[in-house]
Amino acid sequence: MAVKFMRTGQQGILVWDEETGYRFGIDLFLSDLDDRQVKNPFDIEELKDVSLFFGTHDHIDHIDRDAWIKIAGLNSKAKFVAPKYFEKTLPSELGIEKERFIFVDEEYSADVDDLHIEAIPAAHEFLDTAPEGLHPYLMYIVTFGGKKICHMGDTCLYEGVYDKLRKSGPFDVMFPPINGRDAVRLRDNCIGNMTYQEAADLVGTLKPALAVPGHYDMFKFNGADPNEFKDYVEIKYPGQKVMILQPGEEFEL
Repeated sequence: MAVKFMRTGQQGILVWDEETGYRFGIDLFLSDLDDRQVKNPFDIEELKDVSLFFGTHDHIDHIDRDAWIKIAGLNSKAKFVAPKYFEKTLPSELGIEKERFIFVDEEYSADVDDLHIEAIPAAHEFLDTAPEGLHPYLMYIVTFGGKKICHMGDTCLYEGVYDKLRKSGPFDVMFPPINGRDAVRLRDNCIGNMTYQEAADLVGTLKPALAVPGHYDMFKFNGADPNEFKDYVEIKYPGQKVMILQPGEEFEL
């Protein structure tokens, strides 16, 4: 199986098997908002044969509600992966049958088609946890075609996250967010992530075969320079492979 990837901007990735054509997407942001800096690489119609749409959390650039509704109408077989935290609300709010959702959390993994899906809690500034132990922000560990993918969604570091990731690894590729956080953005309800230095240390410690930074290019007020991440990794952790992908650019593991 030849597993290929495309980075689509922000934290979005499209993954497919070159031989069978099976495709899934994680955090695809497809709505044409006026303030987006990265042009949408797809028309919705081009994605109607994508089998699975993952959303790490319920923000428009991760779970694009309007896009999910359109996709559900175009492809009756498409399914949607989301945090179990939203199991009671998301299907009815989107008008999509609950049977088309796969809800996961740290204690709720799933096997769908040829994918094995696990989740690790993410701390989007804070490690939010519901009384029943569910989490509104997740990272996804997806095993597909013999490759293990770690998509980190939106997250900061928190106590225990290194151990959780070590337990789930090793990874063939990691997608960390690198746009950081500060008081100005938080005051404006722009919730933050790891700094590029924190992401570099995480990658350098866990040693995935490849690291692809994300969450730095979509909005002018919430960006970062991926070259700073790459340079820091290469200086501090020689031998760790980093790839900066432009939206629409493909690579194969």
